Amino acid sequence: IIGGRRSFVIELTISNQFNRRYNRNPFIHSFTKQTHSCSSSAPSYSQKNMFAKPRKDLQSKSAVGGAITVIAGTTTALLFVAQIYLYIIGSARHSLHLSQSQPVPFLPGQPNPFESRKHDAQGKIPLKLHVTFPHLSCDKLELRLDGAAPRVHDFEPGRPARIEKRRPNPIEVNAIYGHDPTKQFSGCTLKARLRIPIVGGQVTISMTQGTWMHATQEIMMLAQKLEGDKNQINEQLGNSYNVSHYIHSIQFGTPFSKAEAMPLEQRAHMIDNPYGGIAVENLQVKLIPTVHETILGTQNTYQLSVVDHTVQPETLVSSGVPVLPGLTMGYDFTPLAVHHVEGRDNFFVDHTV
Repeated sequence: IIGGRRSFVIELTISNQFNRRYNRNPFIHSFTKQTHSCSSSAPSYSQKNMFAKPRKDLQSKSAVGGAITVIAGTTTALLFVAQIYLYIIGSARHSLHLSQSQPVPFLPGQPNPFESRKHDAQGKIPLKLHVTFPHLSCDKLELRLDGAAPRVHDFEPGRPARIEKRRPNPIEVNAIYGHDPTKQFSGCTLKARLRIPIVGGQVTISMTQGTWMHATQEIMMLAQKLEGDKNQINEQLGNSYNVSHYIHSIQFGTPFSKAEAMPLEQRAHMIDNPYGGIAVENLQVKLIPTVHETILGTQNTYQLSVVDHTVQPETLVSSGVPVLPGLTMGYDFTPLAVHHVEGRDNFFVDHTV
């Protein structure tokens, strides 16, 4: 008992000393009051919880509910990934505007060479031609621009001012006939890089005038000799004047990279008629200016709309068509321009749907 009383007295003494120190320290005293006030106010927040959970003993858990949860979570994740993908690839917007016109001088010889270069850069676009005639030799073909032979200032600057004429190479022959070892490397391939004004015009790759005169004379002589038998006339002529051709590519300016089709690329036009393949392929090309805007910059391009019509030799003779057999291509520019803008919305705007 005595030992127990002594320990009780010691503990009581230590407790009294702690209480006296505690009352002297205002920081501990105020902190304790705040702690008591917060603990006393906590039950009031729990009572006002807007998202109160049901009791666990009232929830029924099943495999169907778990499957629905998994499907909903997977669908949400896929929708989020799809939204991220759409944000990365961006979106495209199209609109129509009036095409921008450029003043183009028609009189040759500008007094100021700097103004002449400015008009040439702004008022002209490049025209690239690559066409193969598999039956006609190069001395029977000519290129005309608006009815006249191209002049020096019609060619692209910095390149030789000439039209390249040569025999087709194996790649060009395979593009026409495929891998056929029986086909000879005959005919003529014509390539040119020109600059044309941004106005309507005509490009013609046709027989020369002398070749057409020889062809008509030979057809008339055969018609008299064979009494107008078209099958025999065709056999006698063979492919001497056959103007069938293959367009590897014809490009006006910079082609629009998003176009679904390129109507003037890899285009074959084979002519088979009773007069040895003599005819005119008439192409009408509508050029649609297209402004292509991306995050990398703005580029002026062109889309094409092509209409094809073949004029037979009977029509050439009876109607007096002022073109020679071959390929003639008339082109014009539409007054409306397409603006193709590629971009993406703000990240937060894109993901608030």
